[in-house]
Amino acid sequence: MINVSNTYLDEMPAEDFFTKNLQCSLIFNLGTKTIRKGRLIIFKKSHFFIQISLLTIKGNQETFEVPIPFKVEYHPGENLIYFDYRLKSLTGNNEDLKDLVLHQIKKNTPSQYFNKILEIQTFIPEQT
Repeated sequence: MINVSNTYLDEMPAEDFFTKNLQCSLIFNLGTKTIRKGRLIIFKKSHFFIQISLLTIKGNQETFEVPIPFKVEYHPGENLIYFDYRLKSLTGNNEDLKDLVLHQIKKNTPSQYFNKILEIQTFIPEQT
């Protein structure tokens, strides 16, 4: 059984982080790859995703979605947050549940985020 005792459907993970960093420049790294970079314009929870709108360095507005993570680790002093999508964060030590999830994944193509950690951090853009 999945432990959802600390999960509330009306709350959005990392809402404090995103609210604090509105109009700040953020970089989104998935593993060693930078997937997005820009100034945070707005964000909102939409079903099982967080919709994020950024103003890119080129001046274009870009909206994308990231899945609600299994686990969140926030480091306010570093203005850094980790969205954990690793299977072990969802299943813990429950091997039966892990096998069930892996069986379902064989039927469907998993998200690019599956079994990875998304790192979101503020940065100071280079002046041109």
